[in-house]
Amino acid sequence: MTDGRGNVLQVIVTRGNRNECPLLGPLLASTIRNCGGRRPRRLAGDKGYSADRIRDGLVAAGIRPLIPMRDTEHVRDRAACERRWGAFDKVAYRARNVVERAIAKLKEFRRVATRYEKLAESFVGMVNVACIVLYLRQLS
Repeated sequence: MTDGRGNVLQVIVTRGNRNECPLLGPLLASTIRNCGGRRPRRLAGDKGYSADRIRDGLVAAGIRPLIPMRDTEHVRDRAACERRWGAFDKVAYRARNVVERAIAKLKEFRRVATRYEKLAESFVGMVNVACIVLYLRQLS
């Protein structure tokens, strides 16, 4: 999870082919706790996060979801979905590439990109070191 400037706020490592949706709640909760209780106004995610329960949970938490719907999702009643979650803001969604750029910056570190570390704890440690270096580069 990153902020709007591409600073990495939180990292959770999962097994290989695991769906990320079940981890969104714990990731968001720990990020809010680590940021002094401040909640984001909006949360952008790709179509992989397109689920009613995710959108409903974000709205209940006071966070506006910026998640596009899959082509096969709510085909018949998109207007009802807009009333439920608000209209999809394409301009704001374009800023989601900040996350992709942050991942690309992390992959500039060879140990992170190639996953030399066998243990998850070691890998997270290397990701944390990479995040610190990126943050210090940004300050200078």
